[in-house]
Amino acid sequence: MEKRRHRRYARRFRVRYGERTLQHSGFTSDVSATGMFVVTSPVPKLGTRLHVEVSLDNDRQLYFEGMVARMTLVAPELRSVMKGGFGLRFLTGAELMAEMVPHLRDPKRLVLSYPTPEALADAYERELRRGGAFVWSEREHPVNSIVTVELDAQFAGRQLAFECRVVHVVTEPGRFGLALMFLDAGAAVSAVGGLLGR
Repeated sequence: MEKRRHRRYARRFRVRYGERTLQHSGFTSDVSATGMFVVTSPVPKLGTRLHVEVSLDNDRQLYFEGMVARMTLVAPELRSVMKGGFGLRFLTGAELMAEMVPHLRDPKRLVLSYPTPEALADAYERELRRGGAFVWSEREHPVNSIVTVELDAQFAGRQLAFECRVVHVVTEPGRFGLALMFLDAGAAVSAVGGLLGR
């Protein structure tokens, strides 16, 4: 059974998108904290970076950037019963910051963002306090390589960085899932616990 890290909500919003201008349109079928699925045809290629406008109502629009993370192609004769479109991953603040501050574009730099104390507490209970973390990367990192992972506690304006060893890799189209173990698990758990008052 497929397990998703973030709950999805069925929502239908009008969407306009494009690489340079908002020349294409579609509708969302579901949204989550990290992305959304856009029902449309034709479907942009995997890895395409898009500018996106989402109309919440007649007076409110959201503007952001995202990356095509998955595609669902449906034959014309099946479109009445199946939805074709693409999954869009929202670009994070850390990714955009790396474009404004070029030295942050370290190919081994991985970021986990937590917008609320609850999000960090949930990750702490699920994985961080056990000495590791799981993160998606657009670059391949071999097992046993050493990488740096940054925990961005957005709610507190704090960033923590830890060296980790890659212990397992899951490959999907356009991305790699990395299971990481902190090299100094005690220090990492203590630092994260401190942010949570534990």
